[in-house]
Amino acid sequence: MKNKFGLIGVMFGTLLMSAILVSSCNKDDDDDGGNNGKIDPNTIATSNLIAYFPLEEEGEAVEYSNDMLTFNQAVGSTSFVTARRGNGYQGSATEAYLEYDIASGTALKTLDEVTISCWVKTHHPLGGAAKILTINGGDPFMGAMALLQESAAAGDSVDIKFYIYDSESPDWKGQDIRIQSSRFTNDLWFHLVALYNKTTSSMELYSNGVLVATQIKYAGPDPGEGDQPLLGPIKLGQDMTKLHIGTWAQQIAGAPEAWMKYYPGTVDEIRIYNKALSADEINDLYEAEVTQIN
Repeated sequence: MKNKFGLIGVMFGTLLMSAILVSSCNKDDDDDGGNNGKIDPNTIATSNLIAYFPLEEEGEAVEYSNDMLTFNQAVGSTSFVTARRGNGYQGSATEAYLEYDIASGTALKTLDEVTISCWVKTHHPLGGAAKILTINGGDPFMGAMALLQESAAAGDSVDIKFYIYDSESPDWKGQDIRIQSSRFTNDLWFHLVALYNKTTSSMELYSNGVLVATQIKYAGPDPGEGDQPLLGPIKLGQDMTKLHIGTWAQQIAGAPEAWMKYYPGTVDEIRIYNKALSADEINDLYEAEVTQIN
């Protein structure tokens, strides 16, 4: 009898331990190692991430920038509101913007291709063009790099533009891609990715992990007007000193044109990479971002 009960005890203990192990494995599978299923988006292409703006509050540090990008000031009616992951920057139709200083050793000055990602929630009507993010230098009108909400026709689709200035291009230095698409939806959050790929010489726009627009870029006029080389690797204007969220340089200088607007929407989780992310990396980034939604 003693041996019989001992055998039953061993069997019961084995079953209990198996149940615990299965339960533990299932829990780890469900919550990604005890983190409630959340994935840190900064683990996507980490070695290429050169700047991350959490935009939780005024004055916070720019992560991954090695102190080459530092907060300078918030101007006008800026605020931080509940956004996609914690807080985000809320702009205004009246004067409002964030300003960051760019040190001389910043990785921005060595970019030969680039990706910008962020969450955006725009607001109609705009009645002009508003810069979501811009780096000064390069072209005195557009800057070295910019992400904009442009004027749009009536409806819910948003007009998005991405601009870069290639200071060493022999002909056309300013390059951009622009599209109004239902994948950019007014008054609804969408994850926006804009990039330039030096290998394909293409500019691309993505919404929620999906490619929305792509264009090949040349060092001169469209090949239909003559034989032009592909744009290839770029070099931004080296005179950059400021990065702004929500404004044009002309507004800061006090000489804007009427159609230049302050960005009135919300933006969150801005990331800048020193390479063109692949389609798979962009999809992984979006899926990781989704796990962080408030």
